[in-house]
Amino acid sequence: MNQSATPSAKIITEYSTFLAKFSSLQLSTIGENGRPESSYAPFVVDQNNNYYIYVSALARHTGNLLNDGRAGIMLIEAEAEAENIFARKRVTFECDTEAVVRETEDWREIMLLFDQLSAELMETLRRLPDFQLLRLRPKSGLFVKGFGKAYQISGSRMNELSHVNPRK
Repeated sequence: MNQSATPSAKIITEYSTFLAKFSSLQLSTIGENGRPESSYAPFVVDQNNNYYIYVSALARHTGNLLNDGRAGIMLIEAEAEAENIFARKRVTFECDTEAVVRETEDWREIMLLFDQLSAELMETLRRLPDFQLLRLRPKSGLFVKGFGKAYQISGSRMNELSHVNPRK
């Protein structure tokens, strides 16, 4: 699949608006046995479009991410909102993962963003020693609007889109 002309400002706005709708992501990790595992987690995003999840060491995906360091994330339109079940809008990213050290300046800044999701719950979770803050750094992505409407996502902030043309 080749990529064609730069998309319009309308497509870029639609992409940004779509991303802003979500507060949880679908997560794909690789287990110890080398097999894929799926889960989900609430998330926040920083100014560089890195995704952060605050997860328990008891969750399999946490160990998978710490051991392997690779993740796939997906944000997908709700089935009830989709015009066509075969062509739900979605964004996927391939990511590298790293732990954010507890009580560092980075950790405190990101935890303030999580407080906006649920301050009361975060106050409790912050005290649990098994919870870890993980940074998911997108390396590449794909925005799919429907049939024939796919856009490769790139750039250091994952804000550059280029139409994927399957005919070339």
